[in-house]
Amino acid sequence: MKYLLQSLILLFTLNQSAMAQKGFDIEKEITINVSAAQLWDMVGPGFIDVYKWSSNVDHAEGKGISSFEGAVCDERFCDVNVKGFSKISEKLVNYDEQSMNLAYTVQNGMPGFITLAKNDWTVVPVNANTSKLVMKGTFRSKGLMGTLMNGVMKKKMAETLETVLNDAKVFAETGEISIAKKERNQELAKKKRAA
Repeated sequence: MKYLLQSLILLFTLNQSAMAQKGFDIEKEITINVSAAQLWDMVGPGFIDVYKWSSNVDHAEGKGISSFEGAVCDERFCDVNVKGFSKISEKLVNYDEQSMNLAYTVQNGMPGFITLAKNDWTVVPVNANTSKLVMKGTFRSKGLMGTLMNGVMKKKMAETLETVLNDAKVFAETGEISIAKKERNQELAKKKRAA
């Protein structure tokens, strides 16, 4: 028994150091039939307004003056509709109007084994009336729990980015919210009435 316990402790210790910083990257994109300038206006200057069109965000507010020229805030605080999460805070780490790129890291709200959660959004012009929204997620984790959960987290985050992109496309092209966002708004209204 003593030998088994020592072996497990040694294995756990080796796993901790061998798996110190693992993780995954995700990249998703969608073509949207609006100009790059229109799309950038929605996601860049409209950074705080993500809750108006994304079914994954129930509410958002910005705080602080950013050191990045043109950015509307330094941090964004969101009530989210993503299984396993409820509130997150994000800090802008890049905002460039010329290249139509912004990036933020999640400061609070992720599981403890996640050491980095970063999302990078770029608007890419295709032609005068078409653009692409490219999202790159970078996630790093630690320890045995991080290793065990990376696959599940990667699948969940890929689904989340896909939803955000689809919601963005509908809103940018039509000015209307997506079916998913309408359903989420109805769900929230029902909860509010029941409270």
